[in-house]
Amino acid sequence: MSEMKHYATLDDYCRAINIAPPKWPNFDVRTFEENMKTVKHKMPPFKHEFYAIALKLSGGGFTKTGNFSTESLSATVFFNSPYQIIQWDIAPDWNGYYIIFSEEFYQLGPSKSRISADFPFLLVDNTIPIELSDNEAKPFISTFQDILTEHQKNDRVSKTICSLNMQILLHKVARLYQEKVPSQQHTHTHRNNDLALVSRFKTLVETSFYPDQNFENSEPHKVQFYAEQLHLHPNHLNAVVKRIASQSASEIIYKHMVALAKSKLRQTNKSVKEIAFDLYYNYPNHFANFFKKHVGCSPGKFRKTLG
Repeated sequence: MSEMKHYATLDDYCRAINIAPPKWPNFDVRTFEENMKTVKHKMPPFKHEFYAIALKLSGGGFTKTGNFSTESLSATVFFNSPYQIIQWDIAPDWNGYYIIFSEEFYQLGPSKSRISADFPFLLVDNTIPIELSDNEAKPFISTFQDILTEHQKNDRVSKTICSLNMQILLHKVARLYQEKVPSQQHTHTHRNNDLALVSRFKTLVETSFYPDQNFENSEPHKVQFYAEQLHLHPNHLNAVVKRIASQSASEIIYKHMVALAKSKLRQTNKSVKEIAFDLYYNYPNHFANFFKKHVGCSPGKFRKTLG
């Protein structure tokens, strides 16, 4: 069996489904009509690293996220979250809109929280598509159209305006979700506790690598480090993170560390040894092996490719 495809950038995703590349690296908005000209009408299961909200007004076939499908639904709002499994088999007659965006783009807006803290319904496993009446669809059409128009304008304030309109869209969707999805499916106590735990874990991963931290004789690149702070067994922490975020606790830690390492190699003159110590590696060769495993080349070679 071939390995499931995973698209880490919007450009990779657009190329994979055979549509034009995005104007912005961390945000895109389209009409389905625009995509129908070239998009692959059948995609096997895959993952990407972005949030997406779509408004399907009409069209044959289906798209599936987790265990839920839009098949047999008419006007529908449906969602994707990072690392969720997605697939589709659609007719070339879809009508509607979608936006796809990163956590970084979301934080251009007024909130400085992670999107999972502000809109936890987006992290619910197998997020449920919501069917709309014609009247319920109208305000969503208006907001999507505003975002699309501003994106096409693409001037110096367009990203800010798109970000603010996206906040409006997210609040509309959150309200709809509360109204439409049966309460037992989104207010169950253990689900909320799991969401809160994953949010705390992600915050700890970020703050543990702040420059003013000092964890001598500790290893914040290991799950055990966070499990101890959260008073959990590492296996339990990993199981909850996997269930909510569809990736392991280690994968979240490593992805953050790789991003930090790349940033330090690009933007500072620190030696590889200094960067290794910043990331709590006592032995620089251990850091170099970690970096090569996850990036495909040594830290030194990566820095040289930057010119």
